[in-house]
Amino acid sequence: MVRELSPTVCRRRLAAELRRLRGEADLNGVQVAKQLRWSTSKMSRIENGQVIPHADDVAALLDRYGTDHETRERLLALARGAAGKAWWESYSDDLPEPVITFVGFEAEADEIWSWQSTVIPGLLQTADYARAVNSLHRPVDTLTPGKVERRTQFRLRRQERLADPDGVRYSTVIDEAVLLRCFGDESVMRGQLRHLLRLTEFPNMTIRVLPLSHPHPVDFSNFVLLRFPEVETLGRLYPDVIYVDDLSSPVLADNEEITFKYTRLLESLEDAALPPDKSVELLHTLTNT
Repeated sequence: MVRELSPTVCRRRLAAELRRLRGEADLNGVQVAKQLRWSTSKMSRIENGQVIPHADDVAALLDRYGTDHETRERLLALARGAAGKAWWESYSDDLPEPVITFVGFEAEADEIWSWQSTVIPGLLQTADYARAVNSLHRPVDTLTPGKVERRTQFRLRRQERLADPDGVRYSTVIDEAVLLRCFGDESVMRGQLRHLLRLTEFPNMTIRVLPLSHPHPVDFSNFVLLRFPEVETLGRLYPDVIYVDDLSSPVLADNEEITFKYTRLLESLEDAALPPDKSVELLHTLTNT
């Protein structure tokens, strides 16, 4: 049996497995759709993870591909997991679809790596700082105060995983300019910097600061890299996922060439940044000024 997983990850992993099995059966999507008397669009949506497939449809595909009993049970378990509901889906009316999908992946990752050049990473924000940042979207998205609060609570809910020292491992590089840039008033920023200092004491947290005095190694804005654990019967749960936070069109990708490029970028940023202990010293200095 597959342990309970994020519905988002189940949906995407199931889609990838069904594509793989069809390829191994030397069939194309049109052929399978015709044999099952489906539309080609239905077949395409299932294989691209755009819909939640019914268990009977998954079973029909597995019958057609002649899968063994173990594989069949594993994929039907994924289908059941894909049909589940997760807390982040209740925010789908308040946030863009790529953000909701990203959080579905984030909930299952066992390693989160990020680079931030404009704001404190969302997983590390205080409630007051998050409200200040979310309020900035009003001129663009005409967000009501209620929607600002919903987005803030969404961000805080995501942070719950960090409280488990044996859970997700989080590592970030933050540009020093982010620590100096004011969101909200002085008390908001002071509270945010103190919160970062508290987080550096967590054994699963690594915070590095890229000082303004150091050469800047990359010309890229904010991004997050997710890595996933090994799971019994499934092996590695999912390939690395990269999320590029862009207001106009957020990018979410699991292509190996793309994620490898961003992995190298993160390595260069970590090399250029202060080590964790020196980053803590800088945070203390900024907090006390």
